[in-house]
Amino acid sequence: MKDLMKLLDICKADLDSLGIKYGMVSNWTVNTRAKCRLGQCRKIAGNLFDISISSMLLADEVDDKVALNTIMHELLHTVPSCLNHNGKWKIYAQFVNKKLPQYNIKRVARESEIGILMERKEPVYRYILRCTKCAQEIKRQKETKVVTNYKRYRCGKCGGKLERIL
Repeated sequence: MKDLMKLLDICKADLDSLGIKYGMVSNWTVNTRAKCRLGQCRKIAGNLFDISISSMLLADEVDDKVALNTIMHELLHTVPSCLNHNGKWKIYAQFVNKKLPQYNIKRVARESEIGILMERKEPVYRYILRCTKCAQEIKRQKETKVVTNYKRYRCGKCGGKLERIL
């Protein structure tokens, strides 16, 4: 397993070399439960953040570049006014990519680009409604208003009445 702190030191040194001032991270954690995200940055207070990195990235068979890109991505969120993926964050990400060609920081990394197969669960639909006119099915995982009061609603496709089949 890769050493998160060594990879972090590399990213910090790279940001320092560019003069980009990042925020203070109070807690770096390795998330073993995350199945669909590689990293997460949460603002605690002021200029203090918590960052978690998926354990999938730190596996020995995963390229270091993938882990470095994600760590850099999350570190850029700690720069003032960069908590989201537009505006200043996007400008900083493009700047880092241009000045340091070993990085390819993006808003979202595709599985094919990073070489990690993420576990995805098929949704379990507990409620199914069907249009009596066009037979379109409306599936829901939770008991929503349309599920409980389906007689008050119409099909969005043809305007037909709905019936509950599950």
